[in-house]
Amino acid sequence: MNPKRSIVWKLLLLLCSVVLTLHTPHIQIRAEPPMPQPATPEAQFERVASIMGRADAAYWLARQGSAKTWPAAVPSPTPHIPNASLATNTNVSVYLPIIQNPLVEKNPMIERRAIWLTRFDWTSATRVVGPADLDTALDNIASAGFNTILFQVRGNGDAFYTPGLEPWSARLTGSYAATLGQNPGWDPLAYLIERAHARGIEVHAYVNTYPAWLPPPEGQGELAPPATTPAHMFDVFTYGPSYDAHPGVYGMGYAWRVYDSNGTPMPLQHNEYLWASPGVDEVQQHILAVITDIVSRYDVDGVHLDFIRYPGPSYSFDPYSNAAAGDTRTAARDQWQRDRVTWMVAQTYATTRAYRPNAWVSAAVWPYYTDRGLLPGVAWFGYDHYFQDSHGWLASGIIDAIMPMLYGGYSDDYDTWVALMNDHLSAAAGRHVYPGIGGYNMTEFTDLAQRIEAARAAGAAGHAIFSYDVLALRGWFDDLANGPYATPAQPPPRSW
Repeated sequence: MNPKRSIVWKLLLLLCSVVLTLHTPHIQIRAEPPMPQPATPEAQFERVASIMGRADAAYWLARQGSAKTWPAAVPSPTPHIPNASLATNTNVSVYLPIIQNPLVEKNPMIERRAIWLTRFDWTSATRVVGPADLDTALDNIASAGFNTILFQVRGNGDAFYTPGLEPWSARLTGSYAATLGQNPGWDPLAYLIERAHARGIEVHAYVNTYPAWLPPPEGQGELAPPATTPAHMFDVFTYGPSYDAHPGVYGMGYAWRVYDSNGTPMPLQHNEYLWASPGVDEVQQHILAVITDIVSRYDVDGVHLDFIRYPGPSYSFDPYSNAAAGDTRTAARDQWQRDRVTWMVAQTYATTRAYRPNAWVSAAVWPYYTDRGLLPGVAWFGYDHYFQDSHGWLASGIIDAIMPMLYGGYSDDYDTWVALMNDHLSAAAGRHVYPGIGGYNMTEFTDLAQRIEAARAAGAAGHAIFSYDVLALRGWFDDLANGPYATPAQPPPRSW
C-alpha cells in the first residue's frame, strides 16, 4: 500500500473511532448468533477451548458445581522492586509407588518437570490472598519433585507483580473485577522467585498473550473493567486521553479488538475472554512492552506464552488487518496472520535473551498442529485455524521449547495422546518439546504416570503437568514423589 494512503487510512480510522467512543462510554455490542450445540463431550470441550483456551476450558468444565476451600491468608510484606526503563503406539510400563528418599540421590536425572500454576489455582474472587497461599503451593510443588513452575503473571491485561504497565489483578484482593488495580501489599512474582530459587526450582513468567479482558460472571459486576492507574489495556485502546471517566491513549473504539468474518467486533460477554487483535501494531507493541517490563525487572528463568494465537478461523477481520491484508480469507491472508503471531514469538525471544541470556522462552501450543489423520473426529488445527505455526517456530530457532496442551477433547484418549506427542516431537528441530499432561479427566494416578513414562520412552526432554489444582484435588503430590519423581531431576541445559 502507498505510504501516504496508509497514513490517510489510519487517520480516518482514528477519527471514526473517536466519534464512536464519545457516544459510547462503555462499549457493548450484540453477541453473534450462538454456534450449534456440540454433539459429544469432546466437541463441547473444543468449542469452549476455542475462545477460553484449553487450560481455562478444562478448569471451567471440571469445576462446574464444585467448591474449593482455602487456608487463611497472613499479613503481607511489601518487597522492594527496583525501577527499570523499558527497551525495545508405544508400549510403556507404569511407575508404582515406592519408598525412597530423593535427598540421598547422587545422580539426578536431567528432565524438565514443569507445572502450570494458574491464577485460578491459588487466588480467589471471594477472598484476599497472601503469601501463605503461595507458600502452600510451593511446599506441595517442591515435595512432589517438580523443578519448574510456570507461574501465571498476566491473565487478562492485569498483573500478578508490581506494575508496571498494567494494573494489579483483582483476584489478589478478592474480587472478579471491582478491586482491579488495588495494591495487595505484596508482590507475588518477587515472593515466589525468591522462595522457589532457594529450593532450586525455576520460575517462568506465564503470560496470557492476546486475551485483553475477562468480564465477571453475570451478576458479579460490570462487563467493562473499572478505571485504574495504570490504565487497563481496555481503556488504553478504547478511549482517548480526553475521556475523563476512563482516560486512555489511542481512542480506537472497537477497532483494536478481533472482528469476525462478518465485520462484527468481538463483544463483551460475561465470563468469556475479549481478545485483542494481533493485526493491530499498537496491540503488538503493548504486549511486547509488558513482557519487556517483566524480564527487565524480575529474575525470571523464562517466559511462557499462552493464547499465542487467534481465537479461531473467522477472526480477525478488524479494520487494521483488512487494510493490511484484505477483507477476504485467502492463503496469503492466512499466512499474514501466522506471521503476526510469529512476530510476537520472535520479538519475545529476542527481548528475553537480551535481558536474561540464560532464560528460556516457551509456549503452550494447540495440541493438533495440522491434519495428520490422527483424530477420531472433527477439530480445528493450530496451523490452519488458529494461525499458530508452532513447528515453524522450532525450525526457525525463535523459541526454546513448546508445550503442546495434550489434554481435553480427543487428546484425553491415551493412544491419541501418544500419537499427537510423537507428531510434535518429530518437529523439534533440535529444540525441546515438553508434552502437556492434564489430569482433570483422570481418576487414577496410573493414567498420569503412564503418560510421563511414555514421554520419557519417546525421548522428550521433559513434560509439563496441567495444573497445580488437579494435583491438589486428587492428592497426587506424594504419588509423584514416590513414583515417577522418586529420582530428583535437574532441568536440561540449553545446547544452542
